[in-house]
Amino acid sequence: MKEHMRGPVVGLLWWILAIPSLHFSFCNGNSTVSCIAKERQALLRFKDDLTHPSSWLSSWSSNDDCCSWDGVVCDNFSGHVRELHLQGSCTDYSDLMCNDYIPKLGGKLNPSLLNLKHLNYLNLSYNDFGRIKIPNFIGSLRSLRYLDLSEANFSGVIPQTLGNLTSLHYLDLRHCYRISLSLENFQWISGLLLLQHLDLSCVDLSQSSNWLQMTSMLPSLVELHLRRCQLDLPFSLPGLNFTSLAVLDLSANNIKPLMPNWLFGLTGLDSLGLRSCDFSGPIPNGLQNMTSLQDLDLSGNNFNSTIPIWLYNFKGLKSLDLGWNDLQGPISGDIGNMTSIIHIDLSYNKIEGRIPRSMGGLCNTKFIDFSDNKFGDISDVFRSLTGCISDTLETLSLIGCQLYGSFDDNLGQFKNLQELHLSVNSIVGPLPWSIGRLSSLKSLYLTDNQLNGTIPEILGNLTKLEELYIDYNLLEGIVSETHFANLKNLKILGASDNSLIFKVSPKWIPITPSE
Repeated sequence: MKEHMRGPVVGLLWWILAIPSLHFSFCNGNSTVSCIAKERQALLRFKDDLTHPSSWLSSWSSNDDCCSWDGVVCDNFSGHVRELHLQGSCTDYSDLMCNDYIPKLGGKLNPSLLNLKHLNYLNLSYNDFGRIKIPNFIGSLRSLRYLDLSEANFSGVIPQTLGNLTSLHYLDLRHCYRISLSLENFQWISGLLLLQHLDLSCVDLSQSSNWLQMTSMLPSLVELHLRRCQLDLPFSLPGLNFTSLAVLDLSANNIKPLMPNWLFGLTGLDSLGLRSCDFSGPIPNGLQNMTSLQDLDLSGNNFNSTIPIWLYNFKGLKSLDLGWNDLQGPISGDIGNMTSIIHIDLSYNKIEGRIPRSMGGLCNTKFIDFSDNKFGDISDVFRSLTGCISDTLETLSLIGCQLYGSFDDNLGQFKNLQELHLSVNSIVGPLPWSIGRLSSLKSLYLTDNQLNGTIPEILGNLTKLEELYIDYNLLEGIVSETHFANLKNLKILGASDNSLIFKVSPKWIPITPSE
């Protein structure tokens, strides 16, 4: 699910969770009472069993009020510790540098936390506990309303004692960077009647045949994330009761070949993620009643139909990802009905024809990726995108779309465009002067086309540009530092395999000169 879609639901959950804590003091030293001595000692024992960088937990000292310690939140009136915010600072595990070099907490978890009788929030996510098991005593922290142990390198079977946490509203045990957790029985989940958010993504649930029945018994559940869980999904199942569910992500489970019928009954969903589930055939018409959807991800499957007309009539849809399928035919002019759409990805399909002019009226659209389809004349593409979409579009990707022809002045209309990807096409002619009007542009990819002529000095107007790739073209002429004098943010220049002559000092960086 896209980040801009997660915001409203997650924000609501945070508001609900924060209500009892409105009078808390968080790491500011302004508590009206000091922390409880017994609780301070419990935290110090907890610290003693942790490994941590010297800068971490340095404020945790026996001589100081624990309510002023980093990561500790106390109740201003009672002094009881209510929250522990001890998450790591690395929250993007696709970044290998972040994974390997950002300091994290480790060691083991001391059961001294049981002395924090009023603890209702515990976040230990994005740390590295060296594949230890989640300790059973966590299930005795009965005041917890929020528990996040995601991506903290725990392993083994998730303890059923977590079923004792009957006050939980939020539970995140996701482990996708190091897949090491499993769950053998979902029975204990059914007792968490206040649970609103459950994320078990990348936890092995292959032995949990009753997961669907158990989660459907949770009357307050709003978000359910079970991505890459080795799930076995029944094709039909009567009696499901997901009345409160708004977000469902079952991506990367091998559900092939047909979408289960029971999904079509979840007509109240705001977000549905079914990425990489090995579905085939046409996009099922059973989805057409799910008109409340704001986020739909069906990417990475084998759907081979045209895009159904009914899908274009989902006027509340904000994010649509149909990339990496075998979808065929043209994009219908009915796409202009999707007036709320912000993010649309139809990349890596077999779509062909012209981009409809009606797309120019999509006034909220910020992201378009239509790469690896077939769309024809580049000037037609930009003419189709004239209108209010040119005021909002931030990313346009048309890599490998068999584009031909040359640029016209319509290119310069996208005043908020930050990324333009047009590599691996057959675009000819010179770089137009209108390119200098793309004042917000940060990344420009024109690699592997047939562009000719010289590099226009107006390129220097792109003062926010960070990446410029013009390699593998037919460009020629002399390039001097004056071309890039105003490009103070330029970090990468790819210009090889042209006939350009660079007259720059050896100290000028960045540069990838032609041979």
